[in-house]
Amino acid sequence: MRAYWDDAFEGVLLHDEGRVLALNKPAARLLGVEPGRVVGLPLIHALRDRRLLRLAEAGGEAVLEVRGRRVRARAAPGALFLIEAPEATEREALDRLRHELRTPVTAIRGLLEVLPELGPEEAAEVLAVLRAESERLAKLVEEGGYVHAVPPYALSSLRPRIERVLPEAKTLVWAAPEVRLRVDPDALFQILLNLIENAYRHGRPPVTLVVEPEKGGLRLEVQDRGAPLSHPEQCFTPGARGAHAAHARGSGLGLSIVRRIARDFGGEAYGRALPEGNAFGVVIPDRYWQKG
Repeated sequence: MRAYWDDAFEGVLLHDEGRVLALNKPAARLLGVEPGRVVGLPLIHALRDRRLLRLAEAGGEAVLEVRGRRVRARAAPGALFLIEAPEATEREALDRLRHELRTPVTAIRGLLEVLPELGPEEAAEVLAVLRAESERLAKLVEEGGYVHAVPPYALSSLRPRIERVLPEAKTLVWAAPEVRLRVDPDALFQILLNLIENAYRHGRPPVTLVVEPEKGGLRLEVQDRGAPLSHPEQCFTPGARGAHAAHARGSGLGLSIVRRIARDFGGEAYGRALPEGNAFGVVIPDRYWQKG
């Protein structure tokens, strides 16, 4: 039994009341610790990473950079499962980071330009947005990923952030009942920002956010009235060109980022043609949402 435990493909760490009960060799290797030195100690001594600690305590899944490795972590009551995730190439990682930074950096520049002309109340509001965006970007750069299990928050709370960073989103139709989510708000913000920007840039108004429960999850879908695409799934391929180039939505990088983030927390991204337009969205697993 011990041999099977240590020869397992997946790393496993067992814990109770905040202390390490046991961990196998794959988990020790990924965490960079010696099992005999951390068993019985507080969990943080083995994890040495506040993102992993939050995940172990709250539950959920995430793909994170840990000790120089890309690791998929999945938390269940009393257990943390770890497995090395495929590495993105250096160019892919750079392109994704550049894309994720582009829109918020442009918005920050614009806000800084108008800041001297604003009154005290408006200036305070703009400064709060700038502070929130700078913290989000710092987390993205420094931590290299999102933790996908947090206390519940209202979906509508993301609307002001989106409208500040993407002004055209002020015309977005929110066909969304009030729901509360447990996905990292920065991760969901990036997903919605990319979906909405994609619709405004490559589709036609009106652009609508539709939120509907479905079997196994919650569907968040951005619809537009652009010409229906014959192969919407191809838009998730970075740099996709060729026969569908006349209908391609940019390089597809923004949508590929949406899919990557969604899959990191066990969800999925999709695209579909509508009778008069297109829809791109994500499905969030049931464990990450609740009715408002």
